Amino acid sequence: MTSSVFRRLCFSSVALGALIAFANDASAQWQQPPPQQYPPPQQYPPQQYPPQQYPPPGPYGQPGPYGGYYQPPPPPPPPVSDRRAASEMLPLYITGGLYGIGTGIWLDALFKISNPGPAVIMPIAFGAAVPVGIYFWDDQLGPLHRGVPSTTAAGLILGGVEGIAIAGTQWQYTRNDDKDWDFQTQTTVTWIFATGGGIGGWAFGEWIRPDPRSMSFMLSTAGWGAISGSLFGIAVSGRDWKDGASVAGLITYNVGIVAGGAISIIHTPSYNSQKWMWGGYGLGALAGCLVFPFYLFSDADAKGGFIGPAIGSIAGAALAGAFTFDMKDPMDLPPQQPQQQAPPGYYPQQPQPPRGKVFNPPFNVSFSPVPALTPPSMLQTSAGKSIAEMVGPTPTSITTNGGGTMLTVLGTF
Repeated sequence: MTSSVFRRLCFSSVALGALIAFANDASAQWQQPPPQQYPPPQQYPPQQYPPQQYPPPGPYGQPGPYGGYYQPPPPPPPPVSDRRAASEMLPLYITGGLYGIGTGIWLDALFKISNPGPAVIMPIAFGAAVPVGIYFWDDQLGPLHRGVPSTTAAGLILGGVEGIAIAGTQWQYTRNDDKDWDFQTQTTVTWIFATGGGIGGWAFGEWIRPDPRSMSFMLSTAGWGAISGSLFGIAVSGRDWKDGASVAGLITYNVGIVAGGAISIIHTPSYNSQKWMWGGYGLGALAGCLVFPFYLFSDADAKGGFIGPAIGSIAGAALAGAFTFDMKDPMDLPPQQPQQQAPPGYYPQQPQPPRGKVFNPPFNVSFSPVPALTPPSMLQTSAGKSIAEMVGPTPTSITTNGGGTMLTVLGTF
């Protein structure tokens, strides 16, 4: 008994010693040495990469490397040419021909040629020589600068009308006293002012180089001034209405020339704007004429009513000019890009409207025939008709009684 207990104690002691040894060996293996000190990691500067290079898109109307189409930006407006336009020469040729005919008439009066046969020689000769001279002036010494033919032609017209108006006003005031000018003096005054107007117009064109449209605007303002001034002169005249009309018309004619020239330096109205201004001038004159019916119930002189169309016409032209201030002509619009046919498989971007806004209505309305009724079954019906026959091209299938029209409204309310 004793020996067995002793053997058990020995076995337990050996087992406990082996367990302690195993535990010490395991703890020795799991103990980590202190961390080794390493030098700090080396800092590298960030690497510089070249910018990403993309292949250029394809030319206009051709697919690019990633599909789609290249829409180039709108081209810049072309620079304004310093050379006159071809359309400017025709008015100058016509005006020069009239100036030549007037010069021949003036020379006939100056030399007192009364025989009709020889009297037509110089008007015909000068009427042909002046346009020919203008052609060689432009061809050999030119081409003329931009706006110069227009200003020269306008100067000839304005100067000639000025001379005629002065001679006419002098005749109106002196004819009763037999102190009016003879035909020789009247033609001389007219020729001098026409020549001076042509020279002045040429100098104005060389100095300003205006838009040719400004010359038609100056002719318009001069005409408006002469007409409205004459009407105003009739309204305020005393004994003879022709006296007031001639003087007031001559004064406002020159005011219109100066005003048109000053405005054209700052702003050149387009041809479309000038058309509307002429329309406004006429409508304003008609509106001013509404004052005349009131003279039926008054003992006042009806001449005073002409002040209505005189002021109304100018007001109408001014309002039309203000409302159409930004109106453009076709020549002012940018050129449109040519549309090229796209190859199969590519869908180019839809072109946008060149200017302005697209009006989108709040709702859309459409009318269409009433469609066939939807069959109740996907199978063949008891009538022996299939779906294709009822909703297909056969119009005698199931439809509403008496036909009819279906109204469809789509929109946002």
